[in-house]
Amino acid sequence: MRGPACLLAGAAVVLGSCYRLPIWSGDVPVISPAEREAFETCTGRGKLTGEGGKRLHRRPYLQSVTATSAVVAWAAWPGNLRVEVRKDGELVATSRARYGGDPATRAAKLRHRSDAQAIAPADFYVQRADLVDLEPHTLYCYQLLSETGPLTEPAPLLTAAPPGQTEPIRFVAVGDSGTAGAAEQAVARRIAALPFDFFVFLGDIAYEEGSAAQIQSAFFEVYRELLPFVPSYLAVGNHERVTRNGAPYFDAFILPGVERYYSFDWGDVHFVAIDTTGGYAEQLAWLDRDLGANRLPWVIVFGHHPMYSNSYRGPVIAVRNRFMPVLRRHHVTMVLTGHEHHYERFDARDGIIHVVSGGGGGQLTRLYAKAGTVAQRTVHHFLAFEVTRDALTMRAIDIEGKEFDRLELRRENRPGP
Repeated sequence: MRGPACLLAGAAVVLGSCYRLPIWSGDVPVISPAEREAFETCTGRGKLTGEGGKRLHRRPYLQSVTATSAVVAWAAWPGNLRVEVRKDGELVATSRARYGGDPATRAAKLRHRSDAQAIAPADFYVQRADLVDLEPHTLYCYQLLSETGPLTEPAPLLTAAPPGQTEPIRFVAVGDSGTAGAAEQAVARRIAALPFDFFVFLGDIAYEEGSAAQIQSAFFEVYRELLPFVPSYLAVGNHERVTRNGAPYFDAFILPGVERYYSFDWGDVHFVAIDTTGGYAEQLAWLDRDLGANRLPWVIVFGHHPMYSNSYRGPVIAVRNRFMPVLRRHHVTMVLTGHEHHYERFDARDGIIHVVSGGGGGQLTRLYAKAGTVAQRTVHHFLAFEVTRDALTMRAIDIEGKEFDRLELRRENRPGP
């Protein structure tokens, strides 16, 4: 409950002294990224060569990885660039670069081209190489090259696992990370200490306006050691929408489908990204069709605005009223959201578990009640998942690396496929 000072204060005081907590200012711990056999196999992690350091504005990052395909993206001026893919040391594919950003901005970006001055993130020329006909759950090594030689060292690329694997899939979920500050850096290093297959971001990756410069500094720079070999799947947040309705965000990322909302499969989980910032009619019709076609046992929906929350602002009722009828009808397992900078886990509402996880680096916010929750914490954190066909485990891990909540589900206790 709110304290007496909050109950008596005016709105400005509530927001200033009760709603917000101090920004975390501890030391960033030194944690080495998790060592993987893949690094030895590929003899590298995608770091830039000397020539790559001169030519690339943004080093390669993995996008839209499936069981049989992947996209490698980077930022550099047009040239004769290609991505080569090897398996067990043998060249198995070559993909030529093509423009990967917003077509409406391509000509304007090229007008800013100059070899004599530094290029601003807003003018980065995003390129992509599309890799197809890959094998499921297979380790490949990819490398970006120009006509004169390598621009990066080789990096691992693990395609998505098909259903029915005995080994669990592992992923992490992070919300409201985008400050580029000490707390985000610390959470990122805690994440790097764990083995996982891919990222899920719950929105607000770039405060305050979602500009190209903020996306570069608060996302690509913070996670630069992981993005070359760990795919990232993102949901758009309200802060990304501030700058030209999200144009820098959609220019930077190459997500499946229409990008605002999309789905993908990894192992026995069907993942669905939703856009809670607007444009609901067409999205809800698509969502109903997408969930109706799913045959995997676990369904995780992720977006930005929470449908349940005990924050000062409370749940976003409009989002809940629009999405929940579709989610209930299709027996969704879990909904992950951010927006509020704390942690809450709600017991199953009509069979659906809701988790609010907005502790990735933004200024923390207070909780004012416990209605419907089984766990709460105002702390910087992230979520770590392990999922097989029969079991799902979620751990909430704080900025000190300590687990403070755990959820374990068994498939036989869940409705659905």
